[in-house]
Amino acid sequence: MKEQELVKLEFLMKVNDNFIIQRFFNVRNYNPDAKNSMDLYYYIRDLINQFQYKLKMRSVVYLLDNNDEITFNPEILNTSFIEGPEHFSIMIKKNNETICHRVFDAKIYPPKIRYTVDIRNQIKSILNDLTDIFSSDELSYDYLEYNTQV
Repeated sequence: MKEQELVKLEFLMKVNDNFIIQRFFNVRNYNPDAKNSMDLYYYIRDLINQFQYKLKMRSVVYLLDNNDEITFNPEILNTSFIEGPEHFSIMIKKNNETICHRVFDAKIYPPKIRYTVDIRNQIKSILNDLTDIFSSDELSYDYLEYNTQV
């Protein structure tokens, strides 16, 4: 029986330069073309959309719970504690090579929300889904009339 090769990938999520989560995961039958697949693109896009929705709902709850305090001291919502832009980053790396990187704005959320992100309860399913994508041979590479496979 032939031993299957394992490839170690890294899932990384940060806000600015601060780590939210970093996990390594192994992929059997690694498909190097998966990084260009529409399946990965749609999965990461949906993951970011779900994450943004959860942040939005947490922001709503935070604003409602602190309505009186915010009314009397609007500085609580001052999101300019750091000069310049703030971003969430989601990266997938193989060795030290970034094979997928998505960035979206973090400054639209109150500081209490953007600095207290915890996705540990979701990470297992995220890594399982990514493992499935990176080990699949049945991926889509067609977008409109273009082929994304290089």
